[in-house]
Amino acid sequence: MDNIKIAGSLIISLIVSLLTIPSIVRVAKSKHLCEKPHDRHIHQGNIPTLGGCAIFGAFVTTMCLFEGDSASFIPYLAASCIILFFTGIKDDIMIIAPLTKLAGQITAALVLCAAGDIRITSMQGLFNIQELPYAVSIALSVLVVVAIINAFNLIDGIDGLAGSLSISSAAMFGLWFWYEGNTAICIVSASFIGAVIGFLRYNLFSQKNKIFMGDTGAQLVGLVCVFLAIKFVEANNNISTTYIVRGAPAVAFAILAVPAFDVLRVMFLRIILKRPIFHPDNIHIHYKLLELGLSHKQSDIVLNFFNIAFAVGVYFLSKYTYINRIGLIMLLVLMVSFHIPQIIINRRRKHKSL
Repeated sequence: MDNIKIAGSLIISLIVSLLTIPSIVRVAKSKHLCEKPHDRHIHQGNIPTLGGCAIFGAFVTTMCLFEGDSASFIPYLAASCIILFFTGIKDDIMIIAPLTKLAGQITAALVLCAAGDIRITSMQGLFNIQELPYAVSIALSVLVVVAIINAFNLIDGIDGLAGSLSISSAAMFGLWFWYEGNTAICIVSASFIGAVIGFLRYNLFSQKNKIFMGDTGAQLVGLVCVFLAIKFVEANNNISTTYIVRGAPAVAFAILAVPAFDVLRVMFLRIILKRPIFHPDNIHIHYKLLELGLSHKQSDIVLNFFNIAFAVGVYFLSKYTYINRIGLIMLLVLMVSFHIPQIIINRRRKHKSL
């Protein structure tokens, strides 16, 4: 019965997403709620940016329908999604100040972490830290939630990337919770995956009804992924967990590695190059892959394959070594891997100049 509910939530969410997007596209075009091409965008023509509305509607409706009564975290997750929905939709339509958007993200994070008590309570040995005081736990959890929301928001630079990365991340978390027998979290994951798959159908494979997820969708997928990550970390802090994962914080980061490390890398590079930290540019990893000649879909495949392979590698590594050593190995692998496209680009430029 539990597996039927999980499958049903995915299918219903997918259907809702597929059915609502054409209507959203028609309304957006009739009201001129579209994104016009500019120097950092490769698409041609005016594309609606309200795909996040479909993701939000399909995900929240299905999640509450299938698991609204039995899971205590549902009201807080839904409330956080609603806050980000209104923040994002205003930004997609009118453009709001960065501090206003940040305030909305912090509010959503506080609802989830403080009111819903969905927070990181232990570092599980990372930096030799175990249990966290309540205030530190809340502050760290809010910081992590806001950081991952913005990581997915910033990685949403080419067709399908934020959506496909969020699906692969949610699927990996969901698979572990399925083995663990946690139906409620599996339904959250399945409802979310169905909603995003419906969006990708139009984002990647439709000309007539092509749509972007916008800030609404990018913030929402970040919120759901970081929610699943925190739940994963906390579940592995419980000795009664059956399939316990050592070094769960490192494994959770590995599952979110591409968006999470890319935003850290970009911020570091902007500081080194003395550029404004929040000023948009083309140094994100997906732009480097495009510069190598890959298409949007090819870049999506490369980054998703890397993210999954990296997460699986870290998971198996966690069985044999300690979390601090895992963290060091992860950092070295990510630094080298993310620098490879730039090395190839520099060699091509050197060869062309010669």
